[in-house]
Amino acid sequence: MIARLLLVSAVAVTASLASAEEKRTLTITTSKALPKFETIAIHKAGAVISGNSKVKPVFVAKFGEPVALPGEGPFDVYVKPTGQEWVQAAVKLSVKPGENRELKLGELFGAVQVFQNDDSPRLGKIVITTQDDPGPDEKGHIAVQVGSEYREELVVPAGDYAVWLVSGNGARGQRIAERVRVLAGRTVRVGE
Repeated sequence: MIARLLLVSAVAVTASLASAEEKRTLTITTSKALPKFETIAIHKAGAVISGNSKVKPVFVAKFGEPVALPGEGPFDVYVKPTGQEWVQAAVKLSVKPGENRELKLGELFGAVQVFQNDDSPRLGKIVITTQDDPGPDEKGHIAVQVGSEYREELVVPAGDYAVWLVSGNGARGQRIAERVRVLAGRTVRVGE
């Protein structure tokens, strides 16, 4: 009888250790150098989202708290800065059994802040694009981030961008800066 209890206990302990090793977690942390983020969405890899997309995430996570992932993945991770568009934090992220991954947004994102000059048009919106983007009024245009106010810190992945102003009177978008280098954890000022 005692031998059976010991055997059952050993099996239960082994099963719980195996399930602990199988656990995969992801923690996403922010940085004081960046504007505030409001939401994290983790999707199966390839579920493209943009703007205010209605694509349902696998789950929504909280900043700084480990999230148990439902498998190895791969997953795409998106974050939404407060009052801005979704930006992609990770592409095809895989987490192996027993692994605890951390995404530090301060190491992935920077910000662009556009200032108004004397000759700046009445603002409709600020659009940040890749350098080779044809612009907000052209076919094939894809915005990386969109803002509605001067001096707003627009969050983008670290990289090189073009900055466009679209006036509030319906005139065509105007490229005001090209080759804007955004470094992780830093804010670049344009038009100062």
